Amino acid sequence: MIKAIILLTLTIFSLGIYASGLPKAEGEVILTVSGNITHTNSEQTAEFDLAMLQSIPQSTIKTETPWTEGINDFTGPKIQDLLKLLAAEGEFIEATALNGYKVTIPMQDVKQHSVILALQHNGEVLSVRRRGPSWVIYPWSDMQLSRNHKYYTRSIWQLKSLNIF
Repeated sequence: MIKAIILLTLTIFSLGIYASGLPKAEGEVILTVSGNITHTNSEQTAEFDLAMLQSIPQSTIKTETPWTEGINDFTGPKIQDLLKLLAAEGEFIEATALNGYKVTIPMQDVKQHSVILALQHNGEVLSVRRRGPSWVIYPWSDMQLSRNHKYYTRSIWQLKSLNIF
């Protein structure tokens, strides 16, 4: 019983840290989330700078990609954790890159595959020149059946916004 209470308290604290309101981004905004979200900090959107995204618990995926050689480490928050933080609800995520490229990611993907919003590649913070400031990464090395064009096209880089619907 005590373990359950402690676990519940930690979960509420870590994912409900912004329950009283999402703080304003102090640095350059690198991600804007809109759509069906409850917690915002700029009219009807949630704007994040790098530090805010790094304050969400980070996960590392070790995987091969079609764009890199060998096994690579990608680190960033799970998209599912980001969406919990914003009390987001929906069936799809429309992701848009800096160049206007758009892709739709089913919400089921982020739940089933622990997809991350990579902020680092092999320990280095992603820059626009290196597919940053963020890059949607699937754990392809753990998804043998999912190494195909459908999932690769959902791995959008130079991500600037997410729209939840």
